[in-house]
Amino acid sequence: MLSKQLVLLYSFLIVSLALFSGAANANNQQQKMDSFIQKYHDLKQFNGNILVAKQGKVIFEKSYGYANFEWDIKHTPNTKFRIGSITKQFTAMLTLQLVQDGKIELDKPIATYLPDYRPDTAQQITVRQLLNHTSGLTNYTQANNFRQNYSRNPYSVDEFIKLLCSDDLLFEPGSKFRYSNSGYFLLGAIIEKASGKTYQQLLQTNILTPLGMSDSGYDSSSNIIKYRASGYNNNLDGYTNTAYLDMSIPYAAGSMYSTARDLVKWDQALYTNKLLNNELKSQMYTTSTQRNYALGWEVNQLKTQKYGKPLTQIQHGGGINGFNAFISRIAEEQLLVVILNNTGGAPLTPMAEGLLNIYYDKPYKIATENVDSQLYNALLAGGVAGLKSKYSELKEQNNPLRERTINYFGYELMTMKKLDAAIAIFELNAAQYPDSANTHDSLGEAYLTANKPTLALRSYQTALALNPESESAKKAIKQLLLK
Repeated sequence: MLSKQLVLLYSFLIVSLALFSGAANANNQQQKMDSFIQKYHDLKQFNGNILVAKQGKVIFEKSYGYANFEWDIKHTPNTKFRIGSITKQFTAMLTLQLVQDGKIELDKPIATYLPDYRPDTAQQITVRQLLNHTSGLTNYTQANNFRQNYSRNPYSVDEFIKLLCSDDLLFEPGSKFRYSNSGYFLLGAIIEKASGKTYQQLLQTNILTPLGMSDSGYDSSSNIIKYRASGYNNNLDGYTNTAYLDMSIPYAAGSMYSTARDLVKWDQALYTNKLLNNELKSQMYTTSTQRNYALGWEVNQLKTQKYGKPLTQIQHGGGINGFNAFISRIAEEQLLVVILNNTGGAPLTPMAEGLLNIYYDKPYKIATENVDSQLYNALLAGGVAGLKSKYSELKEQNNPLRERTINYFGYELMTMKKLDAAIAIFELNAAQYPDSANTHDSLGEAYLTANKPTLALRSYQTALALNPESESAKKAIKQLLLK
């Protein structure tokens, strides 16, 4: 029979072994996450901060690259990033808090709160439909010449609503889903009317201050904000400073900045009743019948077969000039993934999915070089002939030569004054997608830029035949026939 001392020693060894094994597994998991993200960084597809937390405790956190390239200032956990449309979940929270206070009703028409908004539309749309993007409103960021004519100018809330948020409806409210920044801009105005405070004031007093989110706020280009990251465009030939955007424009649809650590505080508060009662939290995560979009959040049920148990993923991305961001929450586990990037266009969804799969010890896909990057390197090495050869090689390998990706690549080449290469890539894209009016329209534009009017006219006529409503093709054909 074992002595009491041996039993205690044996128990101590078992506990120590378990602790050592747990620490080893955690370390291995962190190494996998680091290697996984480092690959994206090495391929110039990500530059920013990553954080993974469980029940509010950080299990992986690391910074990659630079907050400011001009001054070689590296990212740290303190770096503040613009988070774009992640702002929408804060706007939804403020709206629901006002519902909780009896100042707003979700299913009342917005005419109740915005009496000066065009009455024919305001009587049809409800607050809930603004929140879940079923209002039928257009999206002001897709307005003609938005970047050139509007994005740099400051506007009051009322001015901007009249200018870009008062178009005719695209469909009957409640019948379809269409993502609309205009809808969330209107929500900001409703919040201000119902509360008697500015959106920025209410955001601070109702959410940021109570949660201790001292590194988050409503962004402003004029204010001095310590540790704020600069925003960059990630071009094939290097990084460039992103275009200026006046922050009165994203407003309640995308005006905030934050840090990964502050978003942990936000995540954890959402599991409590500190900000909102259970009934309204339930509504916040209830999707519409048209889409897996609730009130400021996208909600998905992950495959039980893959993860061995039912998991609810509550997430949202955000993109704004020079930045993109992602927050993903697994409700049952209180698992959080935050990705903040300041070079625009990072592949956030596969990155978040990979981190999730590493956490659950499931297979995951490592980063690969983008198709446009492979094509550009082939152009640098072998000229237009090398570019065409690489395209054929990728096609034979069944690589995803997506129409939109290749078309965008062609325009990048035009911007870099590589016109012969741009024409070659537009020709290949038009041959790959002969029934797309857009590929022929873009090819016509490249021919026209290269002063090849006969070829340009032919391409534009093909584009118009495929899409008789194409205004760009009509305009170009008219100009070419007048010459």
